[in-house]
Amino acid sequence: MTSDAPVVEEMSMEELLKEAEAPPLQSGGLVNAYVVDVGAAGVLVDVGLKVEALIPLAEFRSLPKPPVAGDTFPVLIKRASGPEGPVVSFKEARERASWNKLTDARVKGLDLEANVVRAVKGGLVVDVGMDAFLPASQIDRRPVNDVSPWVGKKVRVMVIEMDSQKGNVVVSRRRVLDKEVAAKREATLKTLEVGQAVKGTVTSLTAFGAFVDIGGVEGLLRITDVSWGWVGKLSDVLKVGDSIDVKILKFDSATGKIGLGRKQLLPKPWDSIDTVCPLGSIQKGKVTSVTDFGAFVEMAPGIEGLIHQSEFSWKERGVKPKNVVKVGDEVCVYVLTINKAEEKLALSLKRAGENPWVETARQFRPGTRVTGVVTHMLPVGAFVRLSSGIEGLIRVQDLSWTKTYSHPKEVLSVGQEVETVVLEVNPSAEKMSLGLKQLKEDPYAAFTVGAVVDAKVVRLSDSGVFVELAPDIEGYVHISEIGAETRLDHPSQALSVGDTVTAQVIKNDRKKRRIDLSISKYQRKEEKRLLKQYKATGEGVSLGDVMGWGSEEPPTESAQ
Repeated sequence: MTSDAPVVEEMSMEELLKEAEAPPLQSGGLVNAYVVDVGAAGVLVDVGLKVEALIPLAEFRSLPKPPVAGDTFPVLIKRASGPEGPVVSFKEARERASWNKLTDARVKGLDLEANVVRAVKGGLVVDVGMDAFLPASQIDRRPVNDVSPWVGKKVRVMVIEMDSQKGNVVVSRRRVLDKEVAAKREATLKTLEVGQAVKGTVTSLTAFGAFVDIGGVEGLLRITDVSWGWVGKLSDVLKVGDSIDVKILKFDSATGKIGLGRKQLLPKPWDSIDTVCPLGSIQKGKVTSVTDFGAFVEMAPGIEGLIHQSEFSWKERGVKPKNVVKVGDEVCVYVLTINKAEEKLALSLKRAGENPWVETARQFRPGTRVTGVVTHMLPVGAFVRLSSGIEGLIRVQDLSWTKTYSHPKEVLSVGQEVETVVLEVNPSAEKMSLGLKQLKEDPYAAFTVGAVVDAKVVRLSDSGVFVELAPDIEGYVHISEIGAETRLDHPSQALSVGDTVTAQVIKNDRKKRRIDLSISKYQRKEEKRLLKQYKATGEGVSLGDVMGWGSEEPPTESAQ
């Protein structure tokens, strides 16, 4: 054929034409045909017989354009003569010429150029010197859903299947691409080094990162290494086909696995943290995530800080962050601490506003009586909320002057309104100490050292006796202070439970809530007083009258 004969067939056609010059014309032989005319019925050719042969136009469908009058090409004689004249085939002649070449290409693993002729169910029909089937799964390295755009294109393919009996040929473009990628990959792997900066193309996106082609080999760019800033959705930052600069973070030559980083080629935000978020400053940020213990806020791309649960409100304890902020909120925060080494930033929502503890300390001086409601209780004490919203703590030891409680619930209940006394307000620690017992005077204060009291013996120990001075107040008399004339081995030798004694206060430790008494000191003091009184009376009054003995005999020496 003189006009558009495929290049891949040139040598074969020359050989076929030589064969076609052989004199005998018989079925199965090849002969050179001359185009006499081209019409709607087909292509009329002269093959050297008395009658011309007609070849259907369908046999030329694989060619870019049909033949024209004057063209020559080899044909296969299917029948030399017959009622309707000779029957010849251009298609079968061409296929015979191509078969051996295709077989050789398959054995040697060579690729061929093919013209995509048309789309069919499951793939494409391509011309490789004869019609071959290119399955949709073999068109590209990635799935192809619509094959129609490939029609009319020239592609490189490899023969993967041949059936000589049926004359079927199956080809693959994917094999050619895989071969090219493998060669490119091998060349690229030889040049890769950890720390190297390379250009790449994003090939696919996943929830955990992006795969990037860096020259025939793919590496994984994890979502955490895309940007110094927070990346919620990777598709918001990257798209398939994007050309990006990346740094090789990891490379395992044995497995071929490559870890890539993009942010590592960008300036590190934490290097400028002191300028972006100065310590003690109030800055704006955006909430990126909310947890039970706090909320994370992006102050600048790549710089995140934490508002701890305790830094949400001055007045409320146990705040649930999700009830205060949500992802995407813009908030003003106070920069509490900066840890550059660990890239940690502590933020405060409440400190960005006015501190109510300062006003509380000014308003509620120690000794001020206040009324509040018990909000909750712990073994250490009860929390009371004042009308201002500030909470104070009544410690368990400040519930009563005289009784010891193990839990505030023994005295108070949640929701109870109670009057208390302000003991201390500490704005820096955000604490207020309240007292319930301070509403009354400390009853221990009445028992000053030197005071003389009457008391009732309530119990005895080996070393002394305990006496009741007032309801819930006890005093202690050591055995040496009982006042017996002889040394006692046990308090029971002088006193019994229920006895009433008069004693002198010799020690009052109000911190430890302990009062020590002495009967003997009281008695000696009283004797001195009476003796002084006797001396002052003159001779007309006896010692017995002064001492109150009356008509009784004075005490003997043994009784003293």
